Amino acid sequence: MGARVVTVLLLALAACSSRALPDDDVGDEDPTVGPPQGEHEPGDQPSAPGEMYSPCEISAQCPPLEFCVFPQDESGYCTSACVAPTDPSNCAEPPGDQPSTCFDIGLQDGRWVCALDCEDAPCPRGMRCEAVATGAGERSICF
Repeated sequence: MGARVVTVLLLALAACSSRALPDDDVGDEDPTVGPPQGEHEPGDQPSAPGEMYSPCEISAQCPPLEFCVFPQDESGYCTSACVAPTDPSNCAEPPGDQPSTCFDIGLQDGRWVCALDCEDAPCPRGMRCEAVATGAGERSICF
């Protein structure tokens, strides 16, 4: 039932999301050279099924994690619930310089889920930054 709630509520959020356009130069940088001074290292999206922030389309692809969070008609990422709405201390280490955050997806039990904030840092390679409207205002989250 939890996955069903996630899907229904995120479908409503998708109408308010905007998608960042890909940069034509993405992937052209030399992987042996670190980021220029003052820039963030995005890291790579985890690819193992069920790993925190790995790609998914449905929650059944995420065990042992509980949720697949995604905008309507798009892929998303596997995640679990935060300790508390503003406490991401149990969330896995981000793959890059993004801060971990907790994201309200409207679960009936009031739990929030682990997410990567892309307001001030790029998403991991393989993910995209989307502006999502929430009850607390617009958030920039990696999907």
